[in-house]
Amino acid sequence: MASITLRCGLAFWFILFVGLITISTTVSVASPQGRVGVVAELTSTIDGGAVEVVSRAVSEAVSRSSVLILYIDSYGGYLAAADTIIKMIMESGVVTYVYIPPGGKAASAGSLIALLGEKIFMGEASTIGAAQPSPSDEKTINYVVGRFRSLATIAFKGNETLVRIAEEFVTKNRVLSAAEAVALGFAEPANSLEEVKQRLGLDELVVIGYTAWNHLISVFSAPIVSSIALIVGIALIFVEFVQAGFQGYVVAGVVLILISLYAMLVVPVSLFALSLLIIGLILLLIEILTPGFGAFGITGLILMFVGAYETIIRESFGIPSTLPLAVAAGFAMLGGLMIYVGYEAGKVRRLKTKALRDKLIGEVGVSKTRLTREKPGVVYVLGEDWTAYPIEEVIEPGTRVRVTEVKGLTLYVSKIGESTNESGKPRLQES
Repeated sequence: MASITLRCGLAFWFILFVGLITISTTVSVASPQGRVGVVAELTSTIDGGAVEVVSRAVSEAVSRSSVLILYIDSYGGYLAAADTIIKMIMESGVVTYVYIPPGGKAASAGSLIALLGEKIFMGEASTIGAAQPSPSDEKTINYVVGRFRSLATIAFKGNETLVRIAEEFVTKNRVLSAAEAVALGFAEPANSLEEVKQRLGLDELVVIGYTAWNHLISVFSAPIVSSIALIVGIALIFVEFVQAGFQGYVVAGVVLILISLYAMLVVPVSLFALSLLIIGLILLLIEILTPGFGAFGITGLILMFVGAYETIIRESFGIPSTLPLAVAAGFAMLGGLMIYVGYEAGKVRRLKTKALRDKLIGEVGVSKTRLTREKPGVVYVLGEDWTAYPIEEVIEPGTRVRVTEVKGLTLYVSKIGESTNESGKPRLQES
């Protein structure tokens, strides 16, 4: 029953996951002649999915020798993802512009990326700024301020007033409305992509949006999701081994591990937090295999909760959105179900082991090799050969023995006499 429940749970979450992923790619076929602008739509969290979108857009812009327009309407995301995007664009050498649509926003990591633009176009009622990182420790603040200063110096050609405003996005959580940004010379007005196209003298736009794969990576690149999904994948493989026969869990486990590792390379997780999660899982598995008074299990759960908490708070700008948190909760519940299934399977295995132990203890057999306390030998009991140690003295080949203890698949025997039958086979009954 537990096995069926687990398979149903896995199927439910994978179907739900696919249902949550929507394809929003819109591509306008460009004319082979004239200037082309490639638009990268950053309309969600700045995370692994955004990195994938920008990567495709940069490749397209390079292949077409065109300009890149970052269409930003985002509350922000992860500093690691923003850094990856910045490095990617700057190394490509693609001329970049930024457009924030009417009523849109370039907040947090989005405002950092916006400073890549040679020009920033803002629609009516749009905003830019509010980039104080979380956690707001001194080291992180100083790094982010330096990041803003370096990009703003390039974008505004050393205009100290505008550079200082960019720094205040971090130090004072300052936000500029479109009207303020235009008045200060921080941005230029534009209320549509068509207007941006005309202002830049472009003939065609190619829009690169999110694909199903980008949405998938967005969810998994949230550190809380990728780390929990990784340990769930490991647990699935473990459950496959404790279950009888092939159940297919190992396939789902490998897929989860591969996707999680790929997403972690986009937005790296804390090794400390990940270590806590994995150590916690190992302790839980030990509790399942060798149940005692619960110390391993309780310690494992505490470490996993601490690891999950550290994963959530550690990434600058990185407060996960509702969807990643929901998926992480789903994986956590799936993990709990697997722990239960593994526990039940472990009980069955222990029962089988106990039944075998009870069957062997007291049985009589014969030693086939020399047995010493330092070096085990082979005894013949219940029609099979077993590895065995003597309880006390050395036992020579052909000696009749009695099983007094069983540990795993190793027998501990005592000598009761020396006797074999006429054919040389052991006589298993006492005379």
